[in-house]
Amino acid sequence: MDIKHFLDRVCDEIKYEPVKPGISEELKLHIQEIKEDYQNQGMEEKEAEEKAVAQMGIAEEIGKKLNKIHKPKLDWKLLLLIVILMIFGIVVSILKQSTINDSYIESTIIYMIVGILLGIGIYFFDYKKLNKYSNIIYLIASTIMILPIITGYTVYGVLYIRFFNINIYPPMLSVPLYLISFIGFIVNYDKEKVINIKIINKKILIKKDLIKIIICSVISLLLMINIPSFANVVILGIIYLIISTVKIVQNKEKRIKRLVILYGIPLILMCIVMGILIVESPYRIVRLISNFNPEYDPNGSGWVGMVQKDVLENSKLIGEAETKLISSDDYMILNESNYTFIYLLGKTGTLVAGLLVCTIILTSIKLIINAKSVKEQYGKYLIIGLSTLYILQSFATILMNVNMGIQTNFNLPFVTYGGVYFIVNILTIAIIFSVYRRKDINQYEIENKIKISENI
Repeated sequence: MDIKHFLDRVCDEIKYEPVKPGISEELKLHIQEIKEDYQNQGMEEKEAEEKAVAQMGIAEEIGKKLNKIHKPKLDWKLLLLIVILMIFGIVVSILKQSTINDSYIESTIIYMIVGILLGIGIYFFDYKKLNKYSNIIYLIASTIMILPIITGYTVYGVLYIRFFNINIYPPMLSVPLYLISFIGFIVNYDKEKVINIKIINKKILIKKDLIKIIICSVISLLLMINIPSFANVVILGIIYLIISTVKIVQNKEKRIKRLVILYGIPLILMCIVMGILIVESPYRIVRLISNFNPEYDPNGSGWVGMVQKDVLENSKLIGEAETKLISSDDYMILNESNYTFIYLLGKTGTLVAGLLVCTIILTSIKLIINAKSVKEQYGKYLIIGLSTLYILQSFATILMNVNMGIQTNFNLPFVTYGGVYFIVNILTIAIIFSVYRRKDINQYEIENKIKISENI
């Protein structure tokens, strides 16, 4: 059997097409080495080739073993955790429907089905193709943020997009898109692309990609402020910093200096902005204190905290809290989606709420483990960025609901009712599944390219 016939029979057993060329090339190089050894011993070329192929073993068996190693993998543990979170979401829908007699359950299931179907498509999609569309993704995200400014449609002073009688909160769509585009900018960063500027007979080199990243990041944050969405500005800014930190740490050149600049400038700007806001609007101090100590302004900015405190103090281990607030039809935590956690705690007890917190913690840990296990740079950054978004939103919401965090409009991913928001959550987690699905394959492709380059 010649080399080509042998390789064809091996590849016939491998189901995942993208890895076939790499496996074929690697086996070919190995057979060629054995063949050359036989030729050096005095064998004719044809005989040496046949003996080298025979030494490799049975082609079909090799192909079957390689197929098991290099086939895509589903992260079953993470999938189980996401399913559990969705079950909590269904429980919340059932509780709310029984109280306000609305179609919460039907809507939740419909959006869940739509999200899952779209998520399956994302799962099988090669996430690396997103990289080359980073500029377009950024423009789409910016368009989503600018559109409500043009239409001027507001709800309680916040800009929304109105689409088929559905109010869509712009940051809900744009934040994940901004993260994906930012990751593309970081991965594609080329320090060799520079602009030469001459000022007073002195040449200054400006790195084009760095300027692009800074400008695009600042614009995205300014658009968030205009909604206004200060909480999402903080979240997006933190994730930008985390991804940039990972990029800088991977490159040891001037690492300390770059980290000081990376964190120093935003910190100074944040202090200046906070100072201006406090001077112009002193009431913000009262609002900030009331987030953690609602008794400071119980009838004003601390009113929400007092309601939450009442539920917490009257909650049971299992069962509905002993307070009229939790069963009131016009009760705030029943109608506002960002109070899902305190509502669940008040309706079912601290045990169920505790199980939800444990599930969120386990999901967060699993996402961090996945980020460490992925070696391909673009996929690794995608998991880091989207996982951080999930973790920050989840814990910011929980802390806010128990008077240990600032009041924001964040929701619990996969648990809070919300059609478009629910679909967006599924699509972002589907990208993480897509990265994990190809992690071993990508690592094999990277290692194989190195081996091939060493043999050239």
